[in-house]
Amino acid sequence: MNDAVQQIKDRLDIVEVIAPYVELQKAGKNYKGKSPFTTEKTPSFFVSPDRGMYYCFSTSQGGDMFTFIEKMEGVDFKESLRILARKAGVELVPEAPEKKTARDRAYSALQHATDFYKEWLAKTAAAKEYLENRGVSELTIEKWQIGFAPGPPEHGWRMVKEYLEGKGYNKEELLKVGLIKNTEGGKEPFDVFRDRIVFPMADSGGKVVAFSGRILHPDEKSPKYVNSPETELYKKSELLFGYDKAKQGIRNLDFSLIVEGQFDVVMCHQAGYGNAVAVSGTALTPHHVKLLERLSDRVVLALDADKAGIAAMQRAADVMLRRGIDVKVAIMPEGKDPADIIQKNKDDFKKIVGKSAHVIEFLLQVLKKKHGDERTLKLKTRDQILPFVLLLPNRMDQEHFVGVIAKEIGSSKDAIRFELDRLREEGGQQASSESEEQKAPVSKSSLFEKTYTYLQAVKEIQPETKQQIDAALAVFAQYLKYPVISVGELSRATFELSDSFNHRKEHDIYTEIAGEMNRFHEEAAKQLLAKVRTTHDDWTTDTEAVALHQKAEAMRRERPYTADNLM
Repeated sequence: MNDAVQQIKDRLDIVEVIAPYVELQKAGKNYKGKSPFTTEKTPSFFVSPDRGMYYCFSTSQGGDMFTFIEKMEGVDFKESLRILARKAGVELVPEAPEKKTARDRAYSALQHATDFYKEWLAKTAAAKEYLENRGVSELTIEKWQIGFAPGPPEHGWRMVKEYLEGKGYNKEELLKVGLIKNTEGGKEPFDVFRDRIVFPMADSGGKVVAFSGRILHPDEKSPKYVNSPETELYKKSELLFGYDKAKQGIRNLDFSLIVEGQFDVVMCHQAGYGNAVAVSGTALTPHHVKLLERLSDRVVLALDADKAGIAAMQRAADVMLRRGIDVKVAIMPEGKDPADIIQKNKDDFKKIVGKSAHVIEFLLQVLKKKHGDERTLKLKTRDQILPFVLLLPNRMDQEHFVGVIAKEIGSSKDAIRFELDRLREEGGQQASSESEEQKAPVSKSSLFEKTYTYLQAVKEIQPETKQQIDAALAVFAQYLKYPVISVGELSRATFELSDSFNHRKEHDIYTEIAGEMNRFHEEAAKQLLAKVRTTHDDWTTDTEAVALHQKAEAMRRERPYTADNLM
């Protein structure tokens, strides 16, 4: 894996990777442009081809080419590796040719089906009229490749099957991608989608992997919606409808808008909410949440306000709050969904989203409407609302909702806190409030971490200092656990330091570096002193501990580094 990463970095220039997403201009040794992660007028996004790094000062994030593709495409490291490997012509794990051919043919069959459905929509007046009556524009139809699957009563049961067989695909291939299904009694397989408005469902890279179909002429026997069965290419628990088109919108608006169905998604995008996605045929899963939190840690749920919709919100809140996501609810009028509201007046929908309430407040209001009896309300709040409060990662945020809940149900804050502590104990959590300072590792003071990050950045900018800095770090490595510096944080420090060093004399630069090395030496010695004192009950009677304490005390007073011995 590491060899492949290095090969990709050797073959690709980070500027070449980023240029398709950001208009870059030369700025000294670096390049700069407007941030792709937010809307800005003044460029704050910098790329260093020498170091293979980027940093966005407006959103405080950075990294290498792999990090950039993860952020822009909303994928994990493995997928970013595959994307860049293809671009660089680097082969990862060799794949059997027959398996690759089968997968490529599966994608091709699905795209041919998409084109078939689009052609039939263009020549089916009833389908076009239905979409027009729902408020779907021609531009939206084209963007989302919406089509129509012909079938009874006006057409046959095997329209797409016969079309694709004519294109050279066999029955087994069409079964595997979920376009046809077998029948009882040994008859020929028939189309899964018949007499339906068809929405192609794409993976995060934009390739069609499945379909969702809405019946055009309803009858008592046919379900309103039909989705593709799970296949090698399509897993319900992993795909969000619209995610491939919503990635940039989620980044720009800094929140994901989760709606219920395909019409809701396409109409939200049409109304300017390019951050809308929907789950398809399943509840929101941890994998769905991981996809969304790569782009933003804020979510607004715009689901139906009926019993099923509220249950879906509760399940979604449980999954997302556990991961530290801020979850709000756009409170929909009963019996209305986003597509209905947008069709009538898109500004009304924007007002609803703008007034979104935190999911805990929303669920509390649902309980209040349902239970008029004060005692019942309090008991239901304890069982159904307080567990969500415990999922909030921030104690100050928890305390905020203690106040909100106490006021809404006519209880005291102390009573709410008491019940929260009981729930923590029941869940095996520690109820006592240990301070962050007590829980933090010994080696994690802010000044210690700051100087450590500085020295790591210096090694990137002044490679000739690497040996001396590594030697300085090695002095304490056997005693202390050093902070883990993220790629983004290192990228930020490197760009800031590089800009600073560009305008200074060499001796001044090395004087500063020596000063920071001495500061690190002093802070590390303090960390070691603290460690000796806290890890031995009576360190003064332990000979080894006393010796180590004396050594650390002497090191704390040392100033071993100067500009002259670094140059």
